[in-house]
Amino acid sequence: MKKILVAGGSGFIGTNFVNFLSKKKVKILNIDKLSRISTPEKFKKLKNKNNYLFLKNDLKNLNQLVKIFGNFKPDVVVNFAAESHVDRSITDPLKFIKNNIISSSNLFYAYSKFPINKKIKFFHISTDEVYGSILKGSFKENDCYKPSSPYSASKASSDLIAMSFNRTYKTHIKILNLTNNYGPYQNLEKFIPTLVFHFLRNIPAPIYGTGKNFREWIYVEDACNAIWKTILSKKKFEKINIGTNYRFSNIDIAKRVFEIIKEKKLTKLNRDNFLKLVKDRPGHDIRYALNTSFFKKNIKYKIQNNLNSGLKKTINWYIENNKWLETTKKLYSHKRLGLI
Repeated sequence: MKKILVAGGSGFIGTNFVNFLSKKKVKILNIDKLSRISTPEKFKKLKNKNNYLFLKNDLKNLNQLVKIFGNFKPDVVVNFAAESHVDRSITDPLKFIKNNIISSSNLFYAYSKFPINKKIKFFHISTDEVYGSILKGSFKENDCYKPSSPYSASKASSDLIAMSFNRTYKTHIKILNLTNNYGPYQNLEKFIPTLVFHFLRNIPAPIYGTGKNFREWIYVEDACNAIWKTILSKKKFEKINIGTNYRFSNIDIAKRVFEIIKEKKLTKLNRDNFLKLVKDRPGHDIRYALNTSFFKKNIKYKIQNNLNSGLKKTINWYIENNKWLETTKKLYSHKRLGLI
């Protein structure tokens, strides 16, 4: 039975991935320091709890990481661990720089020191935001990084450090650049949960600037499947873009979310008062787009959820998981971040 070490398995994508892995015949060790946006263990939906172990640990503790590798002896490592909210990175950039760069570097280092590291598959989960904004076309894996926020810069830095380890220490770290994820367990401070939270409470949702910033979206279940298929693949690569080509403006996303909730008769807002334009975020990227030709050609996975089906599943999950929502709400300040 394969043993998989998941770093950051209590974050948004990490939680979904741990739930996903629990349906497979694998042993899972989830290491996470836990923060106010982490998913408490009681809310995970594990099919096989006997093959799952949670260990509270901060990746900045290098000595402990080295011991974890020695004790668990993983076959696969998947690193989701990261501070990921752009607005928070603008408010507190040094926190993101310290946590994202040092934590990932420690994990790379512990992996490089493990005697059989060349036999271990290592997947570092990154983002499309490292490439920056592109007005036309899409970014390929070998395009230059031009991050705009402290968050994306910290992720770009950890990607570059991973590549440097591959050159210097002959490790085999693979970098997966994912487009914007959405779905169950995503914290209320993020865009789509913010929309749902506001509409269900009959409050107009805030939209930055003109709402014309474009993002590419993937339902988190598809992201988990894509990561798993990439893990199983024997294709050699160092970086791979994982996306959908589902690109929409923020205001289009807001309209779609509103229409789904309105159709369910769960909001009293009308089509002329469900949004509120607010001051834009500093350094706000205009458009993200990934070229995923390499992924489509080499990884045998086809995206299962289009935007409408994914949004409907997401909204239903928030409606049906009231206990998670109430717990998360207590730690959600509603305070606008990311303004200078």
